[in-house]
Order: sequence, then C-alpha cells, then structure tokens
Amino acid sequence: MALQDFLGKTIEIKIIDFLSQNSISNYNQTEISDCLNISRTSVNQKLPELIFNGIVEVKERKGNSNYYQLSNNGVVNKLVGSVFENGLFISKYEDSDENEIKKLKKDIVEINYTEESEFGIDQLVCKAPKIQYYKDDTKCSNDIHLISA
Repeated sequence: MALQDFLGKTIEIKIIDFLSQNSISNYNQTEISDCLNISRTSVNQKLPELIFNGIVEVKERKGNSNYYQLSNNGVVNKLVGSVFENGLFISKYEDSDENEIKKLKKDIVEINYTEESEFGIDQLVCKAPKIQYYKDDTKCSNDIHLISA
C-alpha cells in the first residue's frame, strides 16, 4: 500500500511514495523521473514545492546535481505512517476495496463549486441527478439546490 492508493496519483504523491519506499539512497531529478516514468520537467517543478513544505530535502550535492531524500520530521513521519494506518483501516472491510468503494459512491452527492450563480459568488451547489433520496430520506429532484454551509 502507498499514499497513491488513498490520496490519488499526483506527481507530488508519486515522488513522496518513491522516496519513502527507497529511503536507503538519495536520488537526483533524473533518477526520480526515470524511476517514476514521469518527465524531468514535472519533477523539476514539484521538488521546490516539496522542499518548501519540508517534505523533501537536498541530502547531498555531486557536481551540478542535487540528491534528494524525504525529510526526517513530524509531517513526513505522519504522512508515511498514514499508509500503515490506512492499511489497517481498510483491512477491517470484509468486501474487496473495489466493492466497498462502489457502496460508498452510492451515498455520495455530486458537489459543484461555482464562481458566480444566481445565489451569489462562491456558493456551494449540490447537483444530484442520479439519486432519488438523500441519506436522511428527503427527496432530491434533479434540480440544483443550495446547501447551507
């Protein structure tokens, strides 16, 4: 299990997963991009954000290359630890992950954010075209409803 399994497959998450699973060594941008099969440009754009947020650090410099590793701090420890906690949480389900996700999707209402609407700016709008009833048994039509925040 990896962060990607429950947080999505963003480039940042892929980099964090890769560095956490390969913590014995340090890697430069080219090695990271080759191992993850993503462009070096993408890695080059995301590493500064990860460094700024204290997730990744430059461990060594060789010539013109920086070699990166996950930082050793509370935030990173919690991120990496969340993989194990999530694995334990998921192991409680009797059904497969796919079946459990299908069950959960049945109860989810599509949420749309709009910049401008007849209700004003930045209102949260709920659109539920496929759901007959909300969880509390109130009927939901196919119209758009304003949700109180």
